[in-house]
Amino acid sequence: MPNHAYHATAAPGVVQRARSTKAGRKLERGGYLTAETVTLWIVYALMILGNAIIEGGQLGGVTSADIAYGVFTWFTPAGYVFSIWSVIYVALIFWLVAYTRSAPSRPRRFSTASVLFIASSALNVLWLTLWHLDAVAVSFIVILAEWAVLAAFYLNVRRTATSASGWVPISLYTAWVTVATLANMAILITRALDGGIAFFNGLSVVALTAGVLALGYIMRKTYDDVAFPLVFLWALIGVGVHVSEVSLFTASIVFILTIVGAVLTFVPAGRLRAAVRR
Repeated sequence: MPNHAYHATAAPGVVQRARSTKAGRKLERGGYLTAETVTLWIVYALMILGNAIIEGGQLGGVTSADIAYGVFTWFTPAGYVFSIWSVIYVALIFWLVAYTRSAPSRPRRFSTASVLFIASSALNVLWLTLWHLDAVAVSFIVILAEWAVLAAFYLNVRRTATSASGWVPISLYTAWVTVATLANMAILITRALDGGIAFFNGLSVVALTAGVLALGYIMRKTYDDVAFPLVFLWALIGVGVHVSEVSLFTASIVFILTIVGAVLTFVPAGRLRAAVRR
């Protein structure tokens, strides 16, 4: 009887000590494969599958490029620039791996980050569907919503991530969708103006280029984020290449602004001042 009493009172202490260990917390929370992480991987797979079916199957009898280049829009990157989607989707795998590995340290519920990831994935497929159906105006509303979700997602992971893999993939994604949103808007306006107005087209490209570079500078200085402005530089060089088909003058301005923006963003101010003094 005393033996039984001893075990009865000692067991809770043993359990408590076990729970306090890393392995104990992992077992208690369900390990890496929780309802949350499994759902995220399924959502990611469905997003990739949806993109493959819509684009590969040419929903609406067209490709994304057919809609994007149906009317010449000045603020649109050259075709090769869109290969960044492959980089983004691979990067998201790294984010999912990092997020899955941190599952044992999180409560067994859906976090804000996971909800935002699911929402962004759904909006991604919805946008592509509408784009293929040539619903450019509605697709702009959807991509604007996707951008807002990704912006919130970015801010969330910057606060909570403990490694680069926890936030850099989201930085790449958000930066690119920022450019895609502006391009979507430019296509919508160009269509509404039946090809646009020559002077306005050139001026708008220069203004948007300057605005994107300014945002990249802010992201670099505020969040010490290198990925965000690099995506912008990649996209803007592509815009210059695209615009060169109709205006070498405007393309030259875009290239010059991009170079100046890159220097201001990535070269330390001290070095710039020293170079100017020489």
